[in-house]
Amino acid sequence: MNILEALDVALPELPAKTARKSFPKLDPRVIAKEHLEQGVPVVLAKMPGSDNFLRLTPEQWRLLQLFDGKRTYEEVAEALTESTAIPFTADDVKEFSSFLRENTDFFFQTPLEKNITLKQKLGAERHKRNRFNVQDITNIVLHRWPQADDYLSRLKPYFEFVYTPWFTVLTLCFFALMVGMWANKFADIWRDSFEFYNFADMTAWDLVEFWFLFGILAFFHESAHGMTCKHFGANVEKMEFLLMYFEPTFVCDVTPIWIVGDRKARLATIISGIWIDLIICAFATTIWWSTPVGMGVHNFAYKIILVTGIGVTLLNLNPLIKLDGYYMFSELTGEVDLKERSTVYVSGWVRKHIFGLPAEVEYIPRKRRVFYIVYAFLSGVYSYALIAFVAVFAYHVLRSYTPDWAWLPALAIAALMFKSRLRAFGRFMKLLYLDKKERVRLWFTPARTVAVGALAAILLFAPIWPEFIEGRFVLEPAHRAVLRAEVPGVVEQVPAAEGQAVSQGSLLLRLQNLQLESAAAKADAEFRVATARSMAAGLHYAGLGSAERERQRAQVQNRTLADELGRLRITSPIAGVVLTPRLDDLVGSYVTAGTKLLEVADTSNFMARIFIPEFEFRNVHVGANVRLQMQSEISTFSGVLASLGPVSTAIDPGLGEKTQFTGITPPQFYAGLVMLRNDGELREGMTGMAKIFVRRRSVAAFAGRFTWDQVQRRFW
Repeated sequence: MNILEALDVALPELPAKTARKSFPKLDPRVIAKEHLEQGVPVVLAKMPGSDNFLRLTPEQWRLLQLFDGKRTYEEVAEALTESTAIPFTADDVKEFSSFLRENTDFFFQTPLEKNITLKQKLGAERHKRNRFNVQDITNIVLHRWPQADDYLSRLKPYFEFVYTPWFTVLTLCFFALMVGMWANKFADIWRDSFEFYNFADMTAWDLVEFWFLFGILAFFHESAHGMTCKHFGANVEKMEFLLMYFEPTFVCDVTPIWIVGDRKARLATIISGIWIDLIICAFATTIWWSTPVGMGVHNFAYKIILVTGIGVTLLNLNPLIKLDGYYMFSELTGEVDLKERSTVYVSGWVRKHIFGLPAEVEYIPRKRRVFYIVYAFLSGVYSYALIAFVAVFAYHVLRSYTPDWAWLPALAIAALMFKSRLRAFGRFMKLLYLDKKERVRLWFTPARTVAVGALAAILLFAPIWPEFIEGRFVLEPAHRAVLRAEVPGVVEQVPAAEGQAVSQGSLLLRLQNLQLESAAAKADAEFRVATARSMAAGLHYAGLGSAERERQRAQVQNRTLADELGRLRITSPIAGVVLTPRLDDLVGSYVTAGTKLLEVADTSNFMARIFIPEFEFRNVHVGANVRLQMQSEISTFSGVLASLGPVSTAIDPGLGEKTQFTGITPPQFYAGLVMLRNDGELREGMTGMAKIFVRRRSVAAFAGRFTWDQVQRRFW
């Protein structure tokens, strides 16, 4: 026999109304304290053990205190009127007490009333358990500890020194020492702090290790919140172990500190979790810094640094999601329930002023409206982006184990995470339809119906929509010269430098080859001697033939060596800019014939090489107008397609999209060239997206062409 059956047997004949004959009585366990919020006095009240607290006006709290279980509603109204000089009726008191009965546990209940309430509550929970229904898988509670306050009370005497000034100063010095240990490795720690959460590259054991490590450190984080709450005189009602976005974590309920504590106590309670994370991180940093590379304890300490250091601290300090940073931001700005109030305000304003729906918009002072709108927008975008990231992240993790079917569970996870949002959107669209249906029907008179039909026909069949073909492109200089050593030698002089503008024929580099220079000098001398002998033979009419042949041989040899000697001077064949870096490093080095020395490019004109997919190539023609959008530029560039490659080419590795599926084969590409005049903004290697204009079509033509192409590809 379970507890529900026991309650049915013990209380079958007792209706709920038999337990409500007495008048309301304020439960003495309710805690409350008056605070100032934006200069307005409010009383925060909470029943220990409940999840939420109420924000009451001082008059409402005074009314609540008058419920002693003996006064009738009329007597309570009279007593309140006497103390506040504000007229209250018995109906006002009844309405207030009815609201509290339905939404809070502030009124004292007898054991009989508690049993009836428990029976109804368990019956509702049993009804929920009869069907599988996961409302929000981003926050799955696995276990609760209602006696968390006892655990923290036992630990409190041993950790009171943590809140002394000397320990705070010591901790700050420890943090500074930690940052000093990070000095040489900060860039690596920064990068690894975020790469650590890329579970797609983790093994199964790495995932298990991370799961337990993150959960254990989260326990210390939440315990620090609870211990600080206890230090400032509030009780901790419960702790929960849950999965938040599938990651293990703990939650410590410290809401009583908002009742009994001041702003200092609340801020200290909020920051204590991050504070203990940094203390653990500092200890782990000391171990990591002092142990040799390769030791197991060294690697484990580094993982603790990644879990408690930069990444987690920045995430916790983010005010756009309800973590420590959000509550700290709310305290500093004095905005209570900022996320909910800003979202409700913006949602109500949009419903009322944009869609014309009946909606109540809370009054917000004019000077804070922009703040509410900006925060609601950023918070909403971040929240949805985070949920989408988790879905994509789950896909990447699953893809490591089952590439072909990872999309199926990832899609199911995304559907569960967005289920409540999609339902809310569906309810909104239904409400909008019901609200505007009659108005739209009345607006569509016969004349307007004809006009709308004509406009739809024009939009459907008129060739007014431009057709573009998109392709990635990379910029290359229109003219480029690669200069190589034509003869061997030692680099003697480099007059040019990287980025230097040179004219055609400018000296860029000089080589030295003593053997070649000696041979050229000897050939020149021999040519001079042979020339003199030929002239002498002509004067004496003796041996003229042999002397002339010798002169011609010497002349050819001299000309050949002089030409090779001239090749020791490397000059620019075009006007442009030197591209090769660190040319001075070549001085004194020996180079062989054919060695690449430097490059010169004409950067006054660039050539955009557009990679056009094979299936779109048939629609492209030379002379088409092209618009190019650089990744580094906001403005676009215009040009004309100058030529098309006759054969297919492979796309540059940095431009092609990496496919995640083995069944998707990347297409072949054809290169199209567009000449661009450089006005000083273009650089070699810039990439972007190009749009090639084809023609103008109608929507019907687009749909018909696509359908006909699919038919032709399959039936021919």
